[in-house]
Amino acid sequence: MSSRSAIILVLVAANMLGLAATDLYLPSLPYLPGLLGTTVEGAQLTLVFFSAGFAVSQIFIGAMGDLYNRRWILLGSLAVFVPASAFCAMAGDIAALNAARFLQGLSASASAALTAPMIRQYFEEHRAVHAMSVIGGIDAVIPAFAPILGGWVFTQFGWEMNFWIVAFAGGLVLVAGLKALPDDTPESHETSLWSVMRGYGFLFRHRIFLAYSISHGLVLGGLLAVVFSAPQLLSAHMGGGTAEFVYCQMIWVGLFLAAAQGTGYLSARMGADRLILLGSGFQAAGALTALTYAFLASQPHWLGFALSCAPYMMGMGLRGGACFAQALAAVPAHGARASSLILFFSMGFIALGTGLAAPFLEGGIGVAGVALGAGVLLSLAALLPLRARAA
Repeated sequence: MSSRSAIILVLVAANMLGLAATDLYLPSLPYLPGLLGTTVEGAQLTLVFFSAGFAVSQIFIGAMGDLYNRRWILLGSLAVFVPASAFCAMAGDIAALNAARFLQGLSASASAALTAPMIRQYFEEHRAVHAMSVIGGIDAVIPAFAPILGGWVFTQFGWEMNFWIVAFAGGLVLVAGLKALPDDTPESHETSLWSVMRGYGFLFRHRIFLAYSISHGLVLGGLLAVVFSAPQLLSAHMGGGTAEFVYCQMIWVGLFLAAAQGTGYLSARMGADRLILLGSGFQAAGALTALTYAFLASQPHWLGFALSCAPYMMGMGLRGGACFAQALAAVPAHGARASSLILFFSMGFIALGTGLAAPFLEGGIGVAGVALGAGVLLSLAALLPLRARAA
């Protein structure tokens, strides 16, 4: 295997770990209340704590990634991620699991924040674009297929085994990274972590960057609040289980990818901002159809639920990349920190949306439509400063 292939393989695997840490055990969520003596809301908090830990660490990872050797930052995070995953597997109650999930989220964020700058450092432009496309494609399909494995593992070995698998895989990636990843110290005029951290002040004052970043985070928060709530909703209100959740994920991810495939052409024809508005229109339609289906369906079915939310997922495919790119383009000199701050907003809103939805999951599937509607309406409100500036 060439050194380039080995680098890409390690970075792909590191990204997969962060996704698998949640997607593998999602099918077991409806059963955690009975297994750990908690409530539905308590089980959902395991997702909230992971997302919150992921969000918090983004700020520090992004700053360190613009100053220190990124290889050792990534490997150091894996050295924490492995025992954190083992602690999840050994948790005897929901409080211990939430604490371990927070630590797992803290350590899982480095690959998300550092992959793009590391790829740009290791490869020339056309190879970097290809590598990022490979990683992005794999990241996109994991949510559709990881629950299949996670559901089977849960039924055969229990919920703990999914975390043991992640811990074991993390150990393998750590060993491979020690051998495959070269040193990667960024060129920086900063002399201390504090001086780099102060660079966030510029980003928080940059209205264009904030508008795109917060808008992106809000719609992603609405989407993931529904995905993270889906196992509980399917189990409690639609007579569904692991298989039905997997089917929903496959439909949603498939439509997301299909919509995303045409964004290059559409962006060239209509511009990124109009593409964002087009995607927002699809998402508003998805929120409306989800609310309508919840109101009209006396006995909701998983397929009706999946299809009613589908336009929102398509809208995310249309506008997600454009909004992220516009945010980065507004502050081209702040690569790693800008990317980390976008992820901070995204994971923060995911944690907030999932936490706010949790108390209402036993009341019916209408909470999904409310989460989607709030996500898209607030995201459009976040873009209003751009319209005022254009006027």
